[in-house]
Amino acid sequence: MVWQDFNQKVFRFAVLKHVRETDIHWDLLLQLPLRPLLATWQIRRNPAQWEHELQPIPALAIPDHRLIYLDFQGEISGGRGHVTRIDGGKVEISRADENVMEFCLHGQLLRGHWHLTHDSHPDPAVSQHWHLRFNKPKT
Repeated sequence: MVWQDFNQKVFRFAVLKHVRETDIHWDLLLQLPLRPLLATWQIRRNPAQWEHELQPIPALAIPDHRLIYLDFQGEISGGRGHVTRIDGGKVEISRADENVMEFCLHGQLLRGHWHLTHDSHPDPAVSQHWHLRFNKPKT
């Protein structure tokens, strides 16, 4: 599937810190053209460090989330933990296809140009693996 309708619509993003009894991770949620739900990746590194990482950051694609999670904070039903909104704002999508996403984040914490690259792999257990990378401005 390829998403192509970028039509100057404002899209949003959010980063949620998700705490469970035995797990802490961050969810990156992106609103994308022609999708009723938020594309979501689970990332195990603190977002305050994302742009300083020298290597791409592992990101696991997880099921899409409802739009309510752009602003949601609190307990998740069914004992699935607690989320705190760490950042959010506008996202400008420049490329979104099955293997690469390029976008610019306009948040309080996360700003600038980012890449998500899919690790294509025939094994379904590995096929959800992506890598997040910050594009440092050229000086």
